[in-house]
Amino acid sequence: MARVLRLLPPALAALTLAACGGGASGGAIPPPAAPSADCARPAAPSSWPGPVKVVGNGTAASCTEAALSSALAGGGHITFACGASPVTIVVTAQKAITADTWLDGGGAVTLSGGGTTRILAIHNSFERPGPNLRVERLTFRDGHATGTAIPLGTDVDGGGGAIFHLGGTVTAVDCQFLDNTAATWGPDVAGGAISGIGNPAAITVVGSTFRGNRAANGGAIGSLHAAVTIIDSVFEANEAAGRGANSVDGSGQQVGHGGNGGALSMDGENRRLSICGATFRANQAGAFGGALFRTSYHEEPTDIDRATFDANLVADEPTSGAGAAYLQGTRATITNTTVSRNRAANSPGLRFHDHGAAQARADLTNVTIVENAVYDRADPNTNGLAGGLSTTDVDGTITNCTIARNRAGFAAGILGLSGLTIVNTVIANDAANAYVNGNCHDFAGGKAAGARVLQQADAGQVQDGGCLAGGVTRGDPRLGPLGLHGGATETAVPGAGSPALGAGAACPATDQRGAARPAACTLGAVEPP
Repeated sequence: MARVLRLLPPALAALTLAACGGGASGGAIPPPAAPSADCARPAAPSSWPGPVKVVGNGTAASCTEAALSSALAGGGHITFACGASPVTIVVTAQKAITADTWLDGGGAVTLSGGGTTRILAIHNSFERPGPNLRVERLTFRDGHATGTAIPLGTDVDGGGGAIFHLGGTVTAVDCQFLDNTAATWGPDVAGGAISGIGNPAAITVVGSTFRGNRAANGGAIGSLHAAVTIIDSVFEANEAAGRGANSVDGSGQQVGHGGNGGALSMDGENRRLSICGATFRANQAGAFGGALFRTSYHEEPTDIDRATFDANLVADEPTSGAGAAYLQGTRATITNTTVSRNRAANSPGLRFHDHGAAQARADLTNVTIVENAVYDRADPNTNGLAGGLSTTDVDGTITNCTIARNRAGFAAGILGLSGLTIVNTVIANDAANAYVNGNCHDFAGGKAAGARVLQQADAGQVQDGGCLAGGVTRGDPRLGPLGLHGGATETAVPGAGSPALGAGAACPATDQRGAARPAACTLGAVEPP
């Protein structure tokens, strides 16, 4: 089912084309964190169908492609005996998974496609629930997928440089996926490392790292109708290399070539996206969603908890955007998460969008959205909009969030207000255009409902109306620098004398760091340590 993207309003689209820049902060990108272990992990299977097999007889020389192929035939639980040192097995042709298979490398085995071939594949049917593939403590690198040529690039069979599955399920536990590539040009082909297609297909990733993978969409993972669960994993420097998304021309002819979801793209109906404890850093996309792109059709759920979206970017093109994440037609619940230092021509933070009759919803609690920035123009009045959140025509609640130091032409904090309720939140952002509402703007002239919002105008801002119809206090939140102040994610803490301190009421029981909040709680995502 093709993605349907609505073009941006003219105010966002009227931007000049420029080269793609570096990290959002303009400086060095912080090194990636190791996968955490904060979120509940699914239990390992106590048993597995099929025989237990071993690749190798204790020496590196015995761990060959032929031995791997023999073990994979018929599935089962497969381990390796390749000696004391790490070993790499280079495959010259993809290995078909035809039965339930559990492949455990013990942390010492790399499977390489040598830059010429996909590594593992399930070729079944869209509706088929099996087979099930579990890969554990393995490194997959240099896989390379090709597929069927179509007028706009490559068809969906060109996804999954390391693992492709049509039907079935894939679970990756404590694995590394490095420098795998899929087809890099096409509107629907996706998944530089893993591509999953089908319903009830599913992709589950636990404690794994994806780095340097590339595809037209979903630089690391691509899903077409497959459910996706990500736990305690790191996505760094992956790329959705396409351009134009799924756009159509004036005659209705599709003309886009992809570019959605630098790390992850998900397209499909009646499936859940669940992310807990993941870090998305320095990924990039050519169209929408520097780290994450999701389009859904019936308001399916997206749950994101204890995640970091940092220093991701989208190519500086006139109709591109959503530096961190683009969420369309989904009911998103985001908690205890930081969105920071991302860049795009517009909406460098989070962008929520409806999808026809599917009304998007954005419920954010204990979320830090800080230092996201549009690309600067020679004429600042032409800078893009929506530095922190883009929520036009979107419902939702913003509770105890910190939306600060984001930069845009205007609406540097939030674009789109009329469907939102905002409480116990700090909004203090930087707008290039002093004559349009700097922090928040609604094209229909609406305001958000809510109370207990601390709003600070840009220095020199001529016009900066309140984000709410009432319940806004003006002042400097005195936020400290973004950093690790306890908990799994970076936060910005209000300093001594901040009017945010003790100004909240009915806050969540804990803050973004997991620390208990007092009855007289602090506005924003965190209490002072």
